[in-house]
Amino acid sequence: MSAKRPFGHVAIPFARIHLELTNVCDFNCLFCPKSLMTRKYGYMDEALARRLIDEITDKGLAEKITFHVMGEPTLHPQFFDILAHARDKGAAVGLTTNGGGLGGQAGERLLDFELKQVDVSLQTPDAESFRLRKAGRLAFEDFLDGIVRFFAAYRTRWPETVFKFRFLNTTFPPKSIEEKQGPMRVISSTAELRDTFGLWVARIYDLMGLDPAARDAAVERLSQLKSWKWNVVEILPHTFFETYMLGDWGNAFAGDAVREAWAGYCFGMRDHFAVLWNGDVTLCCVDFDGKTRIGNVSGKSLEDILHSKALGAVMRGFRRLRPTLPACRRCLGSRSTLSWLVKPFLQVGGLSLLKPYFHKKTRLYDVPPAIPAARSKEEAS
Repeated sequence: MSAKRPFGHVAIPFARIHLELTNVCDFNCLFCPKSLMTRKYGYMDEALARRLIDEITDKGLAEKITFHVMGEPTLHPQFFDILAHARDKGAAVGLTTNGGGLGGQAGERLLDFELKQVDVSLQTPDAESFRLRKAGRLAFEDFLDGIVRFFAAYRTRWPETVFKFRFLNTTFPPKSIEEKQGPMRVISSTAELRDTFGLWVARIYDLMGLDPAARDAAVERLSQLKSWKWNVVEILPHTFFETYMLGDWGNAFAGDAVREAWAGYCFGMRDHFAVLWNGDVTLCCVDFDGKTRIGNVSGKSLEDILHSKALGAVMRGFRRLRPTLPACRRCLGSRSTLSWLVKPFLQVGGLSLLKPYFHKKTRLYDVPPAIPAARSKEEAS
């Protein structure tokens, strides 16, 4: 982590700046707020994407540029041209993908690019839960086969790239989502978590040709996992399985049942912010609908936005623990009176104290194993 320095109303470098290349997605996941999004669909102008990459890199605004907010980045018509420009600028780039295209041409072309991090939103790790993705004609077996084959090929070529496979934990599904979308059941118990991770770890280890004894010892360590924790499991060097609790995207599904927060704290504009495809700058990646817009970079620079009066007012409010934007007050709000009363205290003082208790980081190996080239499909079967 680089040392922070003042820059307008914020401190840089941010851990990451999200560039939403598009909000178009070929999946229609029931747990995603895509169905609630009111802004238009579109693609970031290539010239704008290049300019943003240049400014972020030249001014040292962030440690990493992440292609992510809504949408599937690889669907952008000029995705690989934009990625090539970032590579030529020496920018550290992260990609968040639904994984649906990794088994096809997009995955093949990605092999030519060394990314800082690849986050695969695996979410639904079996055929039954995959139905929540509404992925059109893509069959689950083709989906998972494409992901693991891409991973094996990419990791063999670029072993330093961080891979994160994200799994959805529905131990405590938000009532608001289930009221609107129906039952959300993916990983809902400790037994399911251990079984799911065991199957996927074994699949990856077999594909990578890991020694059977090391494989069995690693899988045994999965007995430490608890479903009610944020589990980050390092299965190989730079390769992680991660669970996170199903959230409601800042009370997006709650309708009129939310009481706006009377106080609160947020990490938006502290470790990250986002630029949507149309140039709108928003406070955080949870804001799927652009409601925290503080400016637009179509005719301005990011530096202009970060020095703007609009952002200054927002940051002064958060320093006093008073969110000024209605979207922030809703996001930090609650459905029940008790939660409304105590939630700000947990946000302000409890996160740092409770995180060590709820955050479980596990490494499945004692010594970083030498990873051979991926096995062929015939050998793996």
